[in-house]
Amino acid sequence: MIGTVRNLRSECLRRRNLLTASAFPVPLAELRSWSIGEDGALAHETGRFFRIVGARHLSDTNHPVEQPLIEQSEVGMLCLFVAQFEGQFHGLITFKFEPGTPDGIEVAPTVQATRSNYEAAHGGNRVPAVEIALSEEVCTLADSVQREQESWFLGKVNRNRIVLLDVQEAADIARTVPESSWVPIPVLLEAALESRLLNMDLRSVLSMWPLEATTSLNDPVPVTSRPLPDGQDRTSAGSNPELVPLDSLSHWQIAESIEHRQGRFFSIVGCRVGGQGREVASWDQPLLAPVGMGQCTLLIRPGPDGPELLVSERVRIGSLRGPSLEARFQRGDIADHTTELRRRSMIAESSGLVRCREIYSAVHAEEGGRFRGAIATYQLGLLPDAVEEQPAGPWTTLKELEVLGQHGDRLSVELRTCLTMIKGLIARGTLKP
Repeated sequence: MIGTVRNLRSECLRRRNLLTASAFPVPLAELRSWSIGEDGALAHETGRFFRIVGARHLSDTNHPVEQPLIEQSEVGMLCLFVAQFEGQFHGLITFKFEPGTPDGIEVAPTVQATRSNYEAAHGGNRVPAVEIALSEEVCTLADSVQREQESWFLGKVNRNRIVLLDVQEAADIARTVPESSWVPIPVLLEAALESRLLNMDLRSVLSMWPLEATTSLNDPVPVTSRPLPDGQDRTSAGSNPELVPLDSLSHWQIAESIEHRQGRFFSIVGCRVGGQGREVASWDQPLLAPVGMGQCTLLIRPGPDGPELLVSERVRIGSLRGPSLEARFQRGDIADHTTELRRRSMIAESSGLVRCREIYSAVHAEEGGRFRGAIATYQLGLLPDAVEEQPAGPWTTLKELEVLGQHGDRLSVELRTCLTMIKGLIARGTLKP
């Protein structure tokens, strides 16, 4: 077991120093098993895993959007096993290598796998304990479908679960999951306030840890709802981009990588990977490599029913399932101030942060299995009880956001990271729910 945030980071650093895996760039044309097909998309020869497609969105004729997107129609599984030891809930984490993670290894949930992986489409080893993560017979504390980055993915979702095991099951499972350790849930929540330690998938799952269990020793109530079937709740308010060949994107060029002609936004690069205890020893894949660091700032104010959060609804090019709820201030590139709208947003963000009594910041890496070097600065700004000229709403209570997060398919992945960080402040005693 690992009992403190300091020890969790020390163990993660130790494993990073021992890492022997390699991930180095190769031209897209030299990727093994990947090629651009007749439909103009970059895809794996099996038709599994994911594709890189061209997308064109013409809803705003004055500002049409066209770009590559990652299309991954499979619903993956992210699952954290939890158990009680001496009256305290612990989560079974793993130390996982991903080719696009800046530090190589981060702390991950017990099971983190795409459908292609757990169905062994790669011809390699099975994913340990996936049969429990997929089981409908287990006791679940949380279970919902959650969205991922809709500026880079075309409607991608994963199933997020927290599964409760009894002590005997917990002992047996820990022996079968490699590179794993039990960590108290409050320690994991506080670790979300540390930079570059918990991976995006674990932060997403932890956002659903019941709020009442963060502040009470009482057992959380298991949920009985199940995630909605894929696409069941898509609405007309979402995005509906046209899929086009990659070579038809007028502002993008295909060479050794797929790049924006002005060097903006991101590129699609090739990567050759030598595995570190993964299902196969070596593989090739494309990765999305952002040009700059992102930023997400969530302002929090006290309210009569607990903390209130400044959020906005937005539709991104990949928002097939309707608008997502995001932090009001969120940018994919912290240095991009090229439009008047962005400049006004940055001024409003700075104005809000100046009024905060405390600001908590952490730099987190995003999905290392699909992105290369994607990092973002997350900021939680705590406004005082009485402040003049508070930013205009909509303000949503933490309890309302908790309900939306538990139901799933509503909060952006960035807002879920903020929610986990908030629960870390609650676990630390810094913030009252």
